[in-house]
Amino acid sequence: MRPGIPAFTRLAYVHELRGDPAGARRILTRALDSAATPGDTAYVATALGQLAWSQGRYPAALGHFATALRADPGYLPAVEGRGRTYAARGDREKALRDLGRVVDRYPLPAQLAELAELYEATGQQERAEQQYAVVGTWIALAGANGVATDLDAALVAADHGDPVEALRAARAEWSRRRTVHTADALAWALHVNGRDREALAYAERSSAPGYRNAAFLYHRGVIEAALGKREAARTSLAAALRLNPGFSPTAAPAARRALAHIEGDPS
Repeated sequence: MRPGIPAFTRLAYVHELRGDPAGARRILTRALDSAATPGDTAYVATALGQLAWSQGRYPAALGHFATALRADPGYLPAVEGRGRTYAARGDREKALRDLGRVVDRYPLPAQLAELAELYEATGQQERAEQQYAVVGTWIALAGANGVATDLDAALVAADHGDPVEALRAARAEWSRRRTVHTADALAWALHVNGRDREALAYAERSSAPGYRNAAFLYHRGVIEAALGKREAARTSLAAALRLNPGFSPTAAPAARRALAHIEGDPS
């Protein structure tokens, strides 16, 4: 009834959630064609880039981010997406440059953790630890000031901080919003607290609408492996790496190691 950028992007997200990335791409392409301002072009092209990256289509992702940055050279979501794509392709120097630029402007937990993981993947452990410490400080200050730690903070705490805090934050977020992203975060927080049977139910919910996300599949595979479900774990881990082989500088190599361990272990 009211075609335009907001309607197109919301509809595209529904298609993505239902496991139809091709449909989401078609709708976002229509949205890009209808963009009338540099801001709209940057926003929609970045959404197309993020979708392409999530499907492991890295050349296409870089093309979309380039379109966004031609429209608005300072558009940080496009800079972040480009940096993430460079990291996935193994061009870590360019990735560090882009993600460093983002963190300089907006030192938020997800972006700080992305940069820290890239430092870790390049062997710069001291710099990685410094970034993780900043995330911990951010979460502590937020809590002290009555600010609810969000989904990103829960995931960062699960991987690099306090498992108890991760679970608390994930449960709080689940009480506010029951999305596939919250289900994944709660599943992972339960896992790092040794509660894998509970975790699996939430991991399954994270893909219930048909949504395919490499990090979610990796989390599910690790949880399934912890429960002794070897075939299910193999399927989930292989699917994660097939979908987006460079989904994380640290988790993607961990997924490969976990898969190799399962395939090399006949027990």
